[in-house]
Amino acid sequence: MMTYLELIFFLAAISWFLKQVKNYLFWLYLWQLKNYHFGRFLAHFKTEAGKRIISGWLLFFAFFALASFLIFYPLSDYFYPAFLVFFCLVFVMEGLVFLKNLFTGKLKRPEFTKKIVFLGFFSLAVLLFFVFDVFNNSSEASFFAIAYLFLLDLLAPLVVSFIVIVFQPLTIVLRNRIIKKAIRKREKLENLLSIGITGSFGKSSVKEFLKNILSSDFKVAATEKNENSEMGVSEYILKSLNEEHEIFICEMGAYNQGGIKLLCSIAKPKIGIITGINNQHLATFGLQENIVKAKFELIDCLPEEGLAVLNWDSELVRRGFKKNISNLKYGILNKEDIWAEDIKVEKNKLSFRACFKNKDSVRIEAGVAGEQNIPNLLAAIAVARKLGMDLKDIASSCRKIKDEDNIFSFKGIDVLNFSYSSNLSGVLAHLEHLKHWPGKKVVVMPCLIELGRDSKIAHKEIGKKIAEVCDWAVIANKECFRAIGGKAVFMNNPLKIYEKITKELAPGDVVLLEGRVPEKLINLLK
Repeated sequence: MMTYLELIFFLAAISWFLKQVKNYLFWLYLWQLKNYHFGRFLAHFKTEAGKRIISGWLLFFAFFALASFLIFYPLSDYFYPAFLVFFCLVFVMEGLVFLKNLFTGKLKRPEFTKKIVFLGFFSLAVLLFFVFDVFNNSSEASFFAIAYLFLLDLLAPLVVSFIVIVFQPLTIVLRNRIIKKAIRKREKLENLLSIGITGSFGKSSVKEFLKNILSSDFKVAATEKNENSEMGVSEYILKSLNEEHEIFICEMGAYNQGGIKLLCSIAKPKIGIITGINNQHLATFGLQENIVKAKFELIDCLPEEGLAVLNWDSELVRRGFKKNISNLKYGILNKEDIWAEDIKVEKNKLSFRACFKNKDSVRIEAGVAGEQNIPNLLAAIAVARKLGMDLKDIASSCRKIKDEDNIFSFKGIDVLNFSYSSNLSGVLAHLEHLKHWPGKKVVVMPCLIELGRDSKIAHKEIGKKIAEVCDWAVIANKECFRAIGGKAVFMNNPLKIYEKITKELAPGDVVLLEGRVPEKLINLLK
């Protein structure tokens, strides 16, 4: 029969195990969120959220417990009961937090892909090996065993990261096999025209606009959602491309130099579109010039008979373009090959006259929100025109473009949902667009990530625009909350944000959801 100390230890051990499941799920989630990119993973710990991870009170208690073990180990017979109760309290609380988060949907966990299941299995296997080892050499719930469990708790991030890094070579081998298969399949599709799209912002919008326009005249395939990595593109080619397709539109993203070049070797684009360049992902690229070089890998990889389509309103695009290749330059401010005039922007639609260098022009109307979409439409129109589409057909296709997924109503309150990922240019453009809406104006957003040394300057600019446009703002993390200042309040609980919106807004008001806001908030509003 168990003694009361053994019963306490048993209860604490179960809670400890639940805490480890929570730990391992979180660290796998973080690695997956950062695309298993070591630089992006490390950059996270320079953020406010990352700093909280390594300075939490539970970490302090764990270190305190280990220090106590070293100090009081010679007197373990006397201090064992107190140490056991402390151990029990800490991990029972954490176990209860785990269960609460699990049943309320707040648990941060990865998407369960084959890779995550594989990494999770080995991570837990390593953990259980150490647990078995200590208890195999300890016949009872000893002072040493408790301290060892505290140590394993502290080492959870290192264990998961070790497993991720150890299996990275295998991951690379498997990744390369998939990429080679995709390259072989792409090479067989000799009549397929590939169009690559990259840039710091607007990639997905240009892709969707171009797909909608070209689909009236061609059999078009396009990468899905924001799958713009080498694996996402390769898997799309293997699963979805076939000989019936005439055009393949490929969105291309990268976090370091060489990434776009690799994507070009897979998709083999003949037309390359650069939507604009800013300081997005500066933390992983290091220097602004590295970002410019990375984006222009798309143009450098085009064949001699290829076509570069460039946003000439972007200063960094103008500075970076050096290759002697056929090109089309588009924009609003710079009137080169195609530009916009007579612009009219409304709440959920816009119109303008697309003007061409050869004096042609056409009136364009589209059901999309914000002036920032005009350059994106111009890029798509420029390519469609180059491929021989009639201007009337282009205009007709544009009229069918609707932004219904991103604009909806909740209790009479209009919601603009731009909640995938954000960059400075996009945030400022979306805030500017709020001016077209009546009533109170509110933005809910997290601080931007991976801006490196430009982060505070960027968030001060956002704060200035919020003060100009909005009645108030909810910032969902503290990364650069002080830099935003002004009308911003910090709030990261989706239910409390929802309650604040419903309490303080009325029919006719508008909410902008910007960046990676909690999915639960979106579901509540929908």
